[in-house]
Amino acid sequence: MNRDCFIKFLSAFELSHSKISRILNALNQNYDFENFYLNDEVESVLGEDYSAIAKKANQKFFDAYLNRLKEKGIGLFTIESEVYPDKLKKIDDAPYYLFYQGDLGLLSLPSVAIVGTRKPSNYGAVITERFAGELAKSGAVVISGLAYGVDSIAHRKALAVGGKTIAVLAGGFDKVYPAEHTSLFEEIVKKGLVLTEHRPDINAVKYNFPQRNRIVAALSDALLITEAGAKSGTTITKDFALDYGVPIYAVPGNITSAQSDGTNNLIASMQGICALNAKQIIDELGLEQKKTTASKLSTNENLIVQCLSNGEKTMDEIEEITKINIAKLNSLLTSLEIKSIIKRMPGGVYSLS
Repeated sequence: MNRDCFIKFLSAFELSHSKISRILNALNQNYDFENFYLNDEVESVLGEDYSAIAKKANQKFFDAYLNRLKEKGIGLFTIESEVYPDKLKKIDDAPYYLFYQGDLGLLSLPSVAIVGTRKPSNYGAVITERFAGELAKSGAVVISGLAYGVDSIAHRKALAVGGKTIAVLAGGFDKVYPAEHTSLFEEIVKKGLVLTEHRPDINAVKYNFPQRNRIVAALSDALLITEAGAKSGTTITKDFALDYGVPIYAVPGNITSAQSDGTNNLIASMQGICALNAKQIIDELGLEQKKTTASKLSTNENLIVQCLSNGEKTMDEIEEITKINIAKLNSLLTSLEIKSIIKRMPGGVYSLS
């Protein structure tokens, strides 16, 4: 039995990264089930778990395990597989295996991780949508962790503009967390990719979240933090990105808002690049920003787009700047909304999508 298959066998027992590493070293390339019974060091590594695992160390159990995954539509690849991304392989604690559902081809595309607070302000939500939408339109895969707030906003916007997204879970596919995001999870499975290093039946417990964050950081070509407080869990992802040499971008926020303390401090400490627009990141990744060409819009529609390119505005403000008759303006705004070029937000405020 080769190393790839043996790692898949070990994945059935939700062992720690450290234990798997020590087991593989103990087996010393003798990857067959018999070594579980003959190797004293494997027994010492597993302790009281040894007997239970050793009893299942046979081809029948292994085949049945892989068949159960297949029946659920779940794939499994290991660090030995050709599809395993080089970016992830380079980190010290690279996961030995990953379960997946969706399109593995996304792992080879340029990607940006977008993370932040689980309770974004209106500003944070709007900014996250703007960056996620423009990055996804440019061809970048948006990576996040399916959590409340910034994560889910980034995933949804990427899908809404026809882009691609990868969600990395802190638990198994049968235990989607939070449960409210099950429909979002299912949409990502169909249109993107979902990854986890946990068996389908594993809950997303506290310890798993930092481990999930290391994968988010390692898979990305850039990390964008749109809004985060000083004590946000986003700090963990940021620290991983720093260790891995992944460039970090932070969107500045109101200096009186505690929800922006984390991003503002990143910029002030020069750990994060001040991100004023998605074009900075798009240019860094060598992607072309896909915009609706002026030739596809009328003169008045272009006036509105140009007006909103300087920031969100009310209808009265747009009327004052563009000098378009209010009745005609209302029709034009509706048309641009249908084309997904602009969007109407709470309070009658308009912005570019």
